[in-house]
This record gives sequence, structure tokens and C-alpha cells, in this order.
Amino acid sequence: MKTIAWLLLFAALPAPAHEPRIISLASDLLPWCKAEAEARYIAKNITPYQWTASYHDSGNALFVDAKLRVHGDDVAVRCRIAAGAREEYATIEIDDATL
Repeated sequence: MKTIAWLLLFAALPAPAHEPRIISLASDLLPWCKAEAEARYIAKNITPYQWTASYHDSGNALFVDAKLRVHGDDVAVRCRIAAGAREEYATIEIDDATL
């Protein structure tokens, strides 16, 4: 009976907080940018494909310039963040009026 009580007690405790992901290199921004761009389309039940991208940094800023094939057209995708910032502060721009 004590075992069940302990299990119930631990089950009621909150889960440990998720560690924020720090983006320090432009190459670290690349997977976030791809996932975020694809998620925007998938949320609208549109399947994107053919991701191509390049990345670079300039000063303290990290950049991704990409294309995603959607609706039979190439759509430009741009992401940026300050080096060393948490992933949640990254920005994305997608040149598609349907979004």
C-alpha cells in the first residue's frame, strides 16, 4: 500500500522544466528554421517539400536563407537570431501570402 501511495505522490509532482536550447552557431539555427517553416504549412494541411538552405553569420547575428517548395512554387524563408540567444527568440519570415 505504501508503494502505491508513493507512486501517486510522484505522479502528482510537476515534470522537470525543459532546458532552453541555446543557438550559438548559424548551423544550429538551420534545423529550427526548417522545422518551423514546415510546421506553418502542415498546420494548414499543406505538404511542403524540397528544402534548400544556406546559413551565415554577420557580427553577432545568425542567418538562414532558404527555399521551400509549396504550391508548385519556391517560397523564400529567412530566419535570424542573435548568437547565444535561446531558440524561442529566433524569428522567421516566409514570403507566402497564403500564410
